[in-house]
Amino acid sequence: MGDTLPLPSAKPQTWVDDRDHLESFAKSFDPSARLAVKRSWLWVGGLKTNATTLGRTVYIPEDWSVGAVVRVIPHEVRGHVKQFRYCGLGIHPTLGIFPGMLLLYVWGLLFPILFAWGRYRLELHAETWSWRYHLQQGAYNAEEVRKRAERFAKIVASWAYVKAWPERWAVWGFKRRAEKVIRQSRQ
Repeated sequence: MGDTLPLPSAKPQTWVDDRDHLESFAKSFDPSARLAVKRSWLWVGGLKTNATTLGRTVYIPEDWSVGAVVRVIPHEVRGHVKQFRYCGLGIHPTLGIFPGMLLLYVWGLLFPILFAWGRYRLELHAETWSWRYHLQQGAYNAEEVRKRAERFAKIVASWAYVKAWPERWAVWGFKRRAEKVIRQSRQ
């Protein structure tokens, strides 16, 4: 379920300086998870500045801080690596790239509104787990979860996520889920 939030091993400048420590944290959510440096020349648009998960590998921009990576690991590993594992029939996350995720993208070309809804749901699921984890660890309070929900919903509804869902609907859905997670965390 994930270890407690890791403390940097020294005073790192970027996450790459503390990569082994952060990779251990990622593996506490999924033993097959890997962290890789995202070299900007390989990526375009919003993909340059955001974490991206393909199979079991989470690609993270080189200049991110340790804190930023600690915040994103539960979302990317517990959320998206697990989703890739489901698409790979539970065998291994890398198997989820083909045919599972490929099938989702072909489906998206044929039925764009259903793909958009699916992408919105994948992000909502991953972020929900991240909120739960960070609330349990005391890293976020209820107000921070609410702010993060609204901010991330707007990102999911933007061109960074190929307009995955209308903004008003995305914000409503993320806020609703955030309130549910907050209520559950208080029980």
